[in-house]
Amino acid sequence: MEDTLFTLKLDAAWQPIDIIDPFKAFSMVYTGRARVVENHSQQLNALFYFPSVIIVNSYIRKRPVIMSPTRANIYWRDDYKCQYCKQQFSDSHLTLDHVKPKSRGGEKSWTNLVTCCTKCNQKKANNTPEEAKMKLFKKPIAPRFSVLRKKPGLEIPTSWKIYIGEKNV
Repeated sequence: MEDTLFTLKLDAAWQPIDIIDPFKAFSMVYTGRARVVENHSQQLNALFYFPSVIIVNSYIRKRPVIMSPTRANIYWRDDYKCQYCKQQFSDSHLTLDHVKPKSRGGEKSWTNLVTCCTKCNQKKANNTPEEAKMKLFKKPIAPRFSVLRKKPGLEIPTSWKIYIGEKNV
């Protein structure tokens, strides 16, 4: 079996809640806690395929999942692109920038933190983007939770796309 084989787990309302190991998914199906929606083409044995998508029988998520504005989450939200020069960088060449400088009461929040390269961050210094005559590439907002955040760089199986939504793929 390939190392990249995973199962998308949906709640009873068909909302993505997790990405799990296919053996765990098979166990959930076999014990009656979930049912298979889609299978991978790889077989577990002569009788069964690994599940690609399962739906749990009873759990429905009542509250949205709240993500914290951590460095990794901000980089992920901004797709590792400097929000001033639009260039993509590795995380070792990026910094976080407070749109409203921290020294002026700028908060650590989704709407005040952006991904920034070191060159643009030094140019902006302790100013607002307007004062530094720099324009933000896009307005910083809190992202919607995505189960894909658990597995960065995961190649999404075609069978998952209708459950995750094209915007998240």
